[in-house]
Amino acid sequence: MKRKLENEKLEENLNYEPTHFLRCHSRNNDPADIRTQVWLCAFEPNPEDPQKTTRRFATCAGNSICIINAKTGTVQAKYNADDIREMFYTIAWTTLVNLLEDTSYINILACGGARGTIHLIHPSQGIAFLEQRVVKSVNVNISSLLFHPKKSNVLFCALSDGQVLTWDVTYPLSPNFTSQLVPLITLESHSEIFALAFSTQQKILLAACNNGLRGWNISHQTLEQKKDKLHVLIYHAYHHQLFQKDEEMELVDSVEVVTDTIVATKCALHGFIYLWDLKATLASASKTVVLTHKLKWSDTDNYFMGIGLHREAQLLACGDDRGTIWLYDLKTVLEQTRKDVEPSMLLQWPEVRDKYLDHKRKLNLGVYDIVIDKVAVNWNGKYLVAVTNNNMVCIWQRS
Repeated sequence: MKRKLENEKLEENLNYEPTHFLRCHSRNNDPADIRTQVWLCAFEPNPEDPQKTTRRFATCAGNSICIINAKTGTVQAKYNADDIREMFYTIAWTTLVNLLEDTSYINILACGGARGTIHLIHPSQGIAFLEQRVVKSVNVNISSLLFHPKKSNVLFCALSDGQVLTWDVTYPLSPNFTSQLVPLITLESHSEIFALAFSTQQKILLAACNNGLRGWNISHQTLEQKKDKLHVLIYHAYHHQLFQKDEEMELVDSVEVVTDTIVATKCALHGFIYLWDLKATLASASKTVVLTHKLKWSDTDNYFMGIGLHREAQLLACGDDRGTIWLYDLKTVLEQTRKDVEPSMLLQWPEVRDKYLDHKRKLNLGVYDIVIDKVAVNWNGKYLVAVTNNNMVCIWQRS
């Protein structure tokens, strides 16, 4: 691999080098497959310290899930769904604790997508120990999965029809490694959902939807008593903050919780990533978003390029449709009083020399739009992972 463009060095401490570019989700193991879209990537939590991650991360595309070592760039395990029609859109990690033995724990990966089936995967062995169809309609898919940050056995599952199903995932017990999804509550957004995030401080589940942002107040008591039909919070915003016309609700394609009170939201076609105060917004009678910062981002007209961050690393990242990763040093950003903020670093797409592609199909910006679907950051910001619409898993390492 050869770097085609030098990274724009806006902050020296955010200098990253591309180290491994993989094509591990190819259909029929075709090494020249550049059509498979890799939808999501996520680092594995460290079971001994939930504030940190391991060097492993998961990716999903087609009917396969890969577990990859960020340092070595090796695929350590791969899971293929039995149903070749499966299309995995979303993944979520958690560390389950055996309530019978507090010292016994295991990391698992939940996956879902077009077939409306939850797959619970043992990441080291690349096998599913539970597969359960949770959607009856063939026209409804699983769009987002999220484990509760404090109750690691609680799984939120967003559907394309606007519902959020919630389960208690039981610990997989030996000798048969059996587990169950025990229903808890069902939420209704009345809007297609693209992403979920949870604020533990405010006890709010947030959903990025096709006509705005939704939220539900979910306490431990709510889950224990299985309280259904929760009041849905709709966050409005006005021209000077998020939306182009007064009270016009637009497509929100990504949401992440940055700090105890600050949330990052990306609206399609806006060219900004917005940071806003959730606590202050909740206190507002109109639920008008209380904006803190506007992070300059791409002016692309493409949708669904997801924000990635790790709170411990204090680094937020988002790719665009030109193969560029936009980085924001949150520690620096949040200290600034001015609202409009430029990116801290731009990582340009490198020239990738691919021995499996002929000259006319070389994967570069002169030939293809390279859309970064999602970026993930490990706990100390040493590794960045980006996945693309061209079947690429891209690993960058802080130099």
